[in-house]
Amino acid sequence: MRRLPDGAVEALHAAALLSVAGALAWATGRPLVFPSLGPSAYLVAAGDTRPTGRELLGGHAVGVLAGLLAYHGLAGESAITGAVTAASPAGARLAASAVVSVGLTTVAMAATDTRHAPACATTLIVALGLLPTPTDAAVIAAGVAALFLASRATVGLGAALSATAAPDPTDADTER
Repeated sequence: MRRLPDGAVEALHAAALLSVAGALAWATGRPLVFPSLGPSAYLVAAGDTRPTGRELLGGHAVGVLAGLLAYHGLAGESAITGAVTAASPAGARLAASAVVSVGLTTVAMAATDTRHAPACATTLIVALGLLPTPTDAAVIAAGVAALFLASRATVGLGAALSATAAPDPTDADTER
């Protein structure tokens, strides 16, 4: 049997992982799919070192909490939803919020042994005011939980996809 290329298997697996959060986002109208979930799905499906549940869930939780602290402590009601006026106080507060959130996320992930690089993108999503409320934090947590549960439900999917393909006509064991 001819195997599917690794890249195709990984792409199908990552898509399957995100499809759960995507379906929930569609059904609820909430942003359960957000930019940092894609890199997490990639790492689960194709990463050289796949994240543990602790790293995936804990890293994003740390990112959300650090983002909330930085945003509400520094940026207030500002948000980067478009261009920010050059040299404005709101821009300075958002920049400070971003910098502090990544620093807090990094130190807290190290302290809790939950290192997961995509969580630094999650903290920026929160700290820059894109999803800055406690309700948004719950939605982010639900999206990450959906990805985690999908990863557990699809354990072995990559091997199964690799094994399913048409027989390779050049394979000596293939009957002709």
